[in-house]
Amino acid sequence: MKITSKLLVGFVTAVTFLLPDPSSGKEARVTQIIREVKLLPADKAAHEAALNDKVSEDTGVRTGGDSRSELTFPDLTITRLGANTVFSFTKSGRTATVETGSILLRVPKDSGGGSIRSSAVTVAVTGTTVIFEGSRGGRSKLITLEGSSAVSLKRNPKEFRKVLAGQMIDVPAGATTLPMPVNVDLNDIMRNHPLITDFKPLPSQPLIMAAAQQAPPPPPPSYTGPTISIVPVINFGPNRGPRPTRSPGTTKPPNNPTTHPVTQPPGTTKPPTTTTQSTPTPTPPPVILRNAPNQTYTPPNRTTTNTKKVTKKPTPTPAPIR
Repeated sequence: MKITSKLLVGFVTAVTFLLPDPSSGKEARVTQIIREVKLLPADKAAHEAALNDKVSEDTGVRTGGDSRSELTFPDLTITRLGANTVFSFTKSGRTATVETGSILLRVPKDSGGGSIRSSAVTVAVTGTTVIFEGSRGGRSKLITLEGSSAVSLKRNPKEFRKVLAGQMIDVPAGATTLPMPVNVDLNDIMRNHPLITDFKPLPSQPLIMAAAQQAPPPPPPSYTGPTISIVPVINFGPNRGPRPTRSPGTTKPPNNPTTHPVTQPPGTTKPPTTTTQSTPTPTPPPVILRNAPNQTYTPPNRTTTNTKKVTKKPTPTPAPIR
């Protein structure tokens, strides 16, 4: 009897040792630290974080300027914190609260999903990898790297948008309606975003790269240069080009048909001169005087200076007959 009791106690002890601690599933482990990262326990003073530190639900995490950190949960839920971020979580990291800053949240598929909460919006994720940025002013930005997510306004939960892989939604502060998601370049994000490049590869990286191949290309950047005015070209008839325009400051040349420019032959250094050719003035026909049938009047030639004056001779008066 005593032997049976001892065996039973030993078996229960072994089973108890092998079973996981129920509280351990709610704790995260600090798996990476870049520069300044502090833990904010509810019942203790804030202190510097160290690798493999356990972070419970009643403990917040804060990063400094140009600092980052990574928390890993037992079910491989991963949370990465960007610079100047204040973060806390509940439900084994499935519900993340971001007061300010940026986070990357990776929730494994078939794990029940998770959510991100900020002062303005709520993000629902199901087997998804997303990047979320929030500010104290209320502006929120969400990028879905793989899977899908949904964004809703806290003041109006019925107002929501679905954000697919390769899309981003940027919600301005004080928004009463949500804008439409836009396409982004996932390849560029994977190459340059600090929550990707400063850490080891994500378990969902193959899914992200597959989404990058299927996602539509982002829109071309908008033109930010000076305004260009378009002047329409008017065709003045068949096979005719636009009417020539005169540059500002120039005057129209005089319309003088008697002036002909004379060009200088090549090889000479004398500047070109302009000669003027005069057109001869036609001589008008003679005018016959009425009172003098034998006399004619010739008008003076306008081109000559010396003109002969024609005088009228008096008609002789016949002498009286006596």
